[in-house]
Amino acid sequence: MADAVTAVVARRGLDELTLNDVAAEAGVDVTSLARIYPTKAALARATFTHVFARSNDAVNAAIDGRYGVDAIRAFIMAVLPDDETKVAAARVLLPFWQLALHDDELAAAGATASDAWRTLLRTWLREAMADGDVRADVPVDVVTETVLNWIAGTQAAAIGEARHNAPRQLHAQVDALLDLLHG
Repeated sequence: MADAVTAVVARRGLDELTLNDVAAEAGVDVTSLARIYPTKAALARATFTHVFARSNDAVNAAIDGRYGVDAIRAFIMAVLPDDETKVAAARVLLPFWQLALHDDELAAAGATASDAWRTLLRTWLREAMADGDVRADVPVDVVTETVLNWIAGTQAAAIGEARHNAPRQLHAQVDALLDLLHG
């Protein structure tokens, strides 16, 4: 169902999301869908949870066995909106944050995902510093938040400023960001 919601939101936006559209996209009866997801908020919550889980699966696959700067690059590339699937996910994630402002459950789900990524980034930065791949004076917490904020920004930029944030440009930004850590 989450794929159907993602497709509808990617085409029309969250404000235009209806159970009828999702049912048609998924090829199911709207009455059956309404029993499972009685409100738009319930459907959105389930979709956001699915998109977060899919992002985490992509991250886990990308970072498997990686270390330090290599792990940081793999992590960033796993969530960077540089293809149609990840741009569609960004179209779901952006309105998520608006809904999360007024929904403690959604806000907690987002915070949990971000906290897990913070822990990983801090670990990889310290590994890279120990190996001499990142300057020893890099403030780990500041760089961690910079990377997470930059990733969040790419989600909006890939949609709203796509001509300046095409995949090639996003990849060059990743290179520049990581180069800054070498000093």
